[in-house]
Amino acid sequence: MNRKWDIKDDTTRKQCIDEVVTRVEEIDGDKVGVIAAQDIIDIVAERLGPEIYNSCLQDINKMLSEKFQDIETGIELLEQRP
Repeated sequence: MNRKWDIKDDTTRKQCIDEVVTRVEEIDGDKVGVIAAQDIIDIVAERLGPEIYNSCLQDINKMLSEKFQDIETGIELLEQRP
C-alpha cells in the first residue's frame, strides 16, 4: 500500500529508519525495531508533510513572482521610445 507520504527511494527510507533507531537508542538507551522506527517516520511525515509541501509551494510561488517581475522589467527596458 503506497501512501502519499511514503519515501519512494529505498536508500533514503533505510537511512531514515537507521537514523531514528540510532537516535532513540541514544536518547533512551532502549532498542527500537525497524517497524517502530518506520511508524515514527510515518507519523511525522503524515503530520508535517503537507505543511512542508505547502511551504515549498509558497516559496516557489514567491520566487516565480519575483522572476516574472524581473522579466516584465526587462521587457519594459527593451521597449523603444520614439
